[in-house]
Amino acid sequence: MIRVPRPAELHLLPQIENAADRRYARVGLPRVLDMPTASMAALEHGRRRGMLWVATSPLNRVVGFALMKMLGNTAWLDQLSVLDGWQRKGYGAALIDRAAGAAGTLGLRTLHLSTYRGVPWNEPYYARRGFVEVPRAEWPRSFRVQFTIENDHGHPPWRRTIMRRNV
Repeated sequence: MIRVPRPAELHLLPQIENAADRRYARVGLPRVLDMPTASMAALEHGRRRGMLWVATSPLNRVVGFALMKMLGNTAWLDQLSVLDGWQRKGYGAALIDRAAGAAGTLGLRTLHLSTYRGVPWNEPYYARRGFVEVPRAEWPRSFRVQFTIENDHGHPPWRRTIMRRNV
């Protein structure tokens, strides 16, 4: 089930993000574990604006989340994390669909994100869900700023790309 998180559940989301990020060490990206998680302020802001959703297990345990934000007039999937044991069960896809639906409700035609190239649960995963790479020449200023922020956090720019999906 995908739903808006309860305020008392927000503290679980950075833990889920950290746990999901452990996979990156297995593909030569151990620095991802040192990067900041979504802040409590960003999570609360997303919850209040209807741009934060959690995926729950059949026992209503939070097992993943998606955080969308606005970059100018663009819907941006800022974070998608699902616990290892709950991956490949449709939770990530359902969270993406919820974010895409929210973008459409806002009158937007696309949902954007940044991700790693060549990591199976990143670029290829998103491509299977309808995302396509946005050529750098088409990046508006807000995307370049976002990319710079991510680089400052330690993401290697040559391994990153920005993708979009029609909603």
